[in-house]
Amino acid sequence: MRSKTERGRPEAVVLDLPGLLVDPSWLAERLGHPGLRTVDLRDAAAYESGHIPGALHLDLVELGSRVGGCDSMLVSPGEFSRIMAERGISNGDTIVAYDDQWGLAAARLLWASHYYGHAEVAVLNGGWDRWRDEGGAASGGKESVTPSRFEARPQAHVYAATSWIAGRIGVDDTVLLDTRTPAEFDEGHLPGAVSWDWFNAVPAGSWDVSRDPDELRAEWGELGLDPSDEVTVYCGTGMRAAHTYLALRNAGFTRVRLYDGSWQEWSMTAEGVDGH
Repeated sequence: MRSKTERGRPEAVVLDLPGLLVDPSWLAERLGHPGLRTVDLRDAAAYESGHIPGALHLDLVELGSRVGGCDSMLVSPGEFSRIMAERGISNGDTIVAYDDQWGLAAARLLWASHYYGHAEVAVLNGGWDRWRDEGGAASGGKESVTPSRFEARPQAHVYAATSWIAGRIGVDDTVLLDTRTPAEFDEGHLPGAVSWDWFNAVPAGSWDVSRDPDELRAEWGELGLDPSDEVTVYCGTGMRAAHTYLALRNAGFTRVRLYDGSWQEWSMTAEGVDGH
């Protein structure tokens, strides 16, 4: 643990995360820590029937909005700040997110948090299913929460807009990684994009979020990706791509962006016509 002072917030003890993924045992040892905020991204009924003690519920749809004809675009800085504050999350807190979809929804919160300047966030590896399989405690109903204050601070280096991508197509060390299915890719994709289905990251027969990083790096290397590349991930609406954003970052890729508009936005543009 270490001390950290946030602007407008008294000095508090902050948890040191071991990485972007944490195991159930790590979380279990720290439940109840004043600087920890656990967020459950399953549906409301599943949450109320049983959740990790102290976890607060967040429906993934709350993070999305309709912008320019595109669905599920990330909410504005002000709206994200409100969502976090209402769940008692402050800038100095450590967030651990979980779901029951191999980290798919939790990864979206992780990327959104990174974009809005909150680095102290991780995903529970194995989510709710592994937590219960390993004997993790559970609480029912809803948890009480004391609203806090959160200030979103956008970080451009993890975000890709259509105009930015259009200017980077064909540039050395820039990779566009399409995380949809091969069938979707064949129907249309961004010019020069590489196809890699997001579910390839999930270990067979496991609840865990990601396969071994060394194994993934070797697989991506065969596709021409290098950890020094600037990789932009996209899918249909930016949901699946968030999981690959997490997998890449966890495997040591430090220059990773997510194209929030993804194929739904690109296909509306003139550039999208050339995506086959």
